[in-house]
Amino acid sequence: MNIPKDRQITSKEEALRAIVREISIPQSYDKKARDRYHSIGDWLDRPESKVRALKPKISAQGSFALGTVIRPIGDNDAYDVDVVCELENGDHNQMSQAELKSLVGFEIRAYATKYHMNQKPQDGRRCWTMEYADEADFHMDILPSIPGTNSYVASLVSAGYNLDGVRSYTDTAISITDKKHDGYHTRGSEWLVSNPKGYLRWFRLRQRQILEQKRMQMMASGQVIASVEHFPNHKVQTPLQDAIKLLKRHRDVMFDGDDHKPISIIIATLAATSYNGELTISDTLRNILPKMQRTVEELGPVPVISNPSYPAENFADKWQEKPIKRQNFERWIGKARQDILAYLAGSRFDAIPPAFRDSMTNETISKVAPMMALTAAAVATSAAVAAEEAAAVHSSGNQTKPWYPGE
Repeated sequence: MNIPKDRQITSKEEALRAIVREISIPQSYDKKARDRYHSIGDWLDRPESKVRALKPKISAQGSFALGTVIRPIGDNDAYDVDVVCELENGDHNQMSQAELKSLVGFEIRAYATKYHMNQKPQDGRRCWTMEYADEADFHMDILPSIPGTNSYVASLVSAGYNLDGVRSYTDTAISITDKKHDGYHTRGSEWLVSNPKGYLRWFRLRQRQILEQKRMQMMASGQVIASVEHFPNHKVQTPLQDAIKLLKRHRDVMFDGDDHKPISIIIATLAATSYNGELTISDTLRNILPKMQRTVEELGPVPVISNPSYPAENFADKWQEKPIKRQNFERWIGKARQDILAYLAGSRFDAIPPAFRDSMTNETISKVAPMMALTAAAVATSAAVAAEEAAAVHSSGNQTKPWYPGE
């Protein structure tokens, strides 16, 4: 097989980039997902829509907003697309959560009927869920909401939080529907608060230095981007985004089918908090993995991993109720650190330790290996080198920290 020179792998950084390309959502699927939720936005804003006067706005949240979507590893798994439907003219004094949920649901069901969707939208606890069944399976959760600035401020003040560090996130807060909320059917009651746009703003700012460089490059080519805050995360790859993708793949392989696997929002939050502007995936992983593990180990008996854009929200709130979730996260971050950094600590880019190979899946590595231009003899040699290096690490007694002997 003749591999173009610009696709040949000659370093560990290039190997990691190639793996990221293989595990990332295909661009055609990414476009299809975005086209679909924009289509729903257009439907909600059509002249006949019952919510048009309330100024509906559709936006992505979660991995699609952060640009960290990866392919599912299971044959029957779907891409999870999380979408916020905010009615900008909505007022909790004029409608209850139940009324908002029903109003948005009426239009979502009408959309599904109009486009002959096989499954009816499902009315979940907080979201309306739509299932798309074609060559790219999508599971889309649509969260009805209204502006929540007042509720955001009131909830933080009542909980004793200082607003100084989060004032820049007040304008992005939303109030959301939740069937289990005491005031679900009552107009004028306080609603639950969320802040996905604020989280996205925080995530971008954690990468300010590298995004500013990329913004200038894109502007030089004629693309206008006002600021880092307006950066289209799904159109650019940064070392932090790529590192998070690798960590999520490691998690998915280790906990395939386990409902108590580490959740993506905690992985992204700890990774972004630990990120220090590194310019490569390799350096990013070397920096963030020890910090992430240390942060989790130092959590108290009541674990708190706060939403940076809404500190009253604890991403680890279920860890105390279900200790297995905390145990799994601690077990996973230790294993991820060992498997990934052991590869980075080796002397050869083509010597892939079995544990790292397995954590990325053999199928993925088999697609990357040809770009290393390895002969059969070289493959055997690289496997032997990896085994020797792994054995040396194990015999040293520092198998969990061979890359930071001074720690």
